[in-house]
Amino acid sequence: MGVSEAAERLRHDLAKAIRFSAPEVPETETEALRERLHADVATTRRDDSGSQSAAEVFDAWRLEEGRHFAGALGRRVDDIASAIEEVRGLTVRLPSLSRPELERLDALTRRVASECRALASEARRDSRR
Repeated sequence: MGVSEAAERLRHDLAKAIRFSAPEVPETETEALRERLHADVATTRRDDSGSQSAAEVFDAWRLEEGRHFAGALGRRVDDIASAIEEVRGLTVRLPSLSRPELERLDALTRRVASECRALASEARRDSRR
């Protein structure tokens, strides 16, 4: 798999899924926000064999595809990894997060999705050169 395809896979598997059911404006009810974040972040990918969190989806992708990314694209992957580390820490504490922490997690999902989309776009552009 080439760089462009690998970046597109991350966009599809992580960027789309981590914000799958997110409204434009976060839920006003704290428990509704918590439930949505649980669905989109703690159980990002679901199939017959179980589920994977957003961090697990990223870890698996990086293990398989990370070697393809260097230079500016590699720095973009590192930025995603940094956000994912914060997501990972908040996800394990999801049941007890305060409203501000839930809002921080929601903001991180936006950042991850945005960075993944940017990575895919840059990889496509680079592949056409």
